[in-house]
Order: sequence, then C-alpha cells, then structure tokens
Amino acid sequence: MRTPLGLVWMCTLPQGGTKSVAHTVNAMNKVLRDCIPNITMPFLKDIPIKGCIVEEKDESVGPYGCRRFVADHINDCEKVLERPEGARLTFSGEKSAFRESKTLVVEHFFGPYG
Repeated sequence: MRTPLGLVWMCTLPQGGTKSVAHTVNAMNKVLRDCIPNITMPFLKDIPIKGCIVEEKDESVGPYGCRRFVADHINDCEKVLERPEGARLTFSGEKSAFRESKTLVVEHFFGPYG
C-alpha cells in the first residue's frame, strides 16, 4: 500500500475487510490534504498535530498578550479539527490527547528530538 511515508507491507487488517487499511489511509489523506505535511502527517486513524518552536515566535499578539506560537498552534488545531468534521467524521474525546510532549506511534516514541 502506498502512503506518504512510502510503501507499507500490509500484515494484518485490524478492521477485518480487504483493503480497509488502504481505504482508511486514502480517506484521511484526502480529508487533510491541505494540512499535509506542514501541520500534520496522519497515520491511519491517528492525527498528530505539529507544535511550534517557541524561540522562533516568542512575541505577544492580540489584546490579551497571547504568545504568537500559542495563537498559531491554536489556529493549526482548529484547521485540522474542522476538516474531518466537514467530512462527517467523528473524534473520540476519550482517546484524544492534547499537549503531549512525545507520543508513541507503532512502538516508536516521537517528540521534539525526532
């Protein structure tokens, strides 16, 4: 199956149907095409949102003194969360995790260091 990360060998089908993984990847890439790769790189049904580098945008904006990197990240989150909603997809609040410094994807930790 072809993904933004390259070719992937399908070993199991967690959803139980033929080519269901490929259809899931295709659907998420179509829904989030405007946000890939600058804001997010969806992996199957997971949608990690990239953070900002604090040092680059550490200036106050707006009437309440919000830092630019915080305002930009909120806008990125809003953009990513609006796209699936427009395609009638739903999010699980129970499985959602925000403000994570690192995350586990397919037995590998990803964080600010790579």
